[in-house]
Amino acid sequence: MAELFDKKSQDYDDWYKTPKGKLVDKIEKEAIYEYLKPEPGMEILDVGCGTGNLSLELARLGAQVTGIDISEPMLAKARYKAEREGLPIKFYRADARHLPFGEGTFDAVVSLTALEFVPDLREALEEAYRVLKPGGRLVVGVIGGNSAWSRYYQEKAARDPESLFHHAHFPTLEELLAAMPGERVQGRAVLFVPPDFDFSQVEEALALEEEARRQGRTDGGFVCALAYKVASS
Repeated sequence: MAELFDKKSQDYDDWYKTPKGKLVDKIEKEAIYEYLKPEPGMEILDVGCGTGNLSLELARLGAQVTGIDISEPMLAKARYKAEREGLPIKFYRADARHLPFGEGTFDAVVSLTALEFVPDLREALEEAYRVLKPGGRLVVGVIGGNSAWSRYYQEKAARDPESLFHHAHFPTLEELLAAMPGERVQGRAVLFVPPDFDFSQVEEALALEEEARRQGRTDGGFVCALAYKVASS
């Protein structure tokens, strides 16, 4: 699996420069931040940090960020970008199922579109929960199953034998919530704009998003969940 991500490291950031990538990133991060509520000084672990997209943003907000990923080339790009901005982020090569940190290390653990690719989602979530401090937050966002976006990626994989998405499992919101450890579990779905939308039409896209949320739909292309670690008595 690591080798597949290694190959993508050189052009991975190009997605965020496109109209589609910019808007999708905005929609996904708004859902993540609503649950994460990052604050200066907060110790946050970014699981599956890739080239540092989310890690860098959190560090700019004043959080103390640690990022882990299984791909060393991805991490090399993340380190380069952090050093260029003078952001003191710690990056480590590690498997999400075997984190090299002690129990109760972080105020929050976050993962953005990464845990779709682990063989066992529940195992990775339990490991993330382990390294949380009591009262800490676990925030996870993944590509949503039974959505226009999961079907889009599955169709891409069918056309490309080397696609990363052959190795992905896309949980529905219900499945993600059921897998989350901890207490006060909650979640939401976003990204109802279809993949073939004209993403230069930002206002129209956001209007579609708002209408879908008003309708209470759960079949969004991105599903996000929050859980809290049980505080010590």
